[in-house]
Amino acid sequence: MVIEILFSELGLYYGDYGNIAYLSKCLDNAEFIYTRNKDVPAFVDRKVDMVYLGSLSENKQLIAIDRLMRYTDILKKRIEEDVIFLFTGNAMEILGKYIETENKDKIECLGLYDFYSLRDMNRRRNYLFLGNYNGLDIVGNKSQYSLCYGNFDKPFIELKKGVGNNEEDKYEGIHDHNLFATYLLGPFLILNPLFTQSLIKMIDPENELAYREEIIKAYNKRVEQMNNPKLIYTLHEH
Repeated sequence: MVIEILFSELGLYYGDYGNIAYLSKCLDNAEFIYTRNKDVPAFVDRKVDMVYLGSLSENKQLIAIDRLMRYTDILKKRIEEDVIFLFTGNAMEILGKYIETENKDKIECLGLYDFYSLRDMNRRRNYLFLGNYNGLDIVGNKSQYSLCYGNFDKPFIELKKGVGNNEEDKYEGIHDHNLFATYLLGPFLILNPLFTQSLIKMIDPENELAYREEIIKAYNKRVEQMNNPKLIYTLHEH
């Protein structure tokens, strides 16, 4: 089992490192490769089971786009080969056509999916989120300068409460083959152990969730709280 972490020195903000820490507990026999931004990604020329890219600053996002742009065709091929990809936070934006800034500048992205992102660095949006994926409740939070628009014909999570890809969309993220991309932040895999369990079984059917009883108990409590009709899902904007 090989898990590749892309560009960890550039990002893993907002608690995203918790995803890697938890995976390492669940898959303790796996090889974890930490690919730095000047390295050739392992998925280019060797077999990997999963590739992860977490949240980045806007400046570091430019570096990640530049490094991955030369491997777009290979990345597309690996997705079609059912390699697992998990992109969290604004890493999802990299997969689209472009990012348009508040100054109307356009940053070309990988163009793997038919959407674009509108960024406004003067307005950070913070949301709580509750959704559904294959009958599983998905919980989390979002803190973003951008919203995404376009053709999301391969959605990941159906919105129940909060905000989707934009303020009108009823879905959040991308699910294509075994690629999962979502704006949800923090230790997404810890917050959503039932989804994580399905992900782990794809990598190694023999492995189980670490701290299973405790983490599912916490998840059930979180889902109960998120279903509270009095809970405010837009925290604040600034």
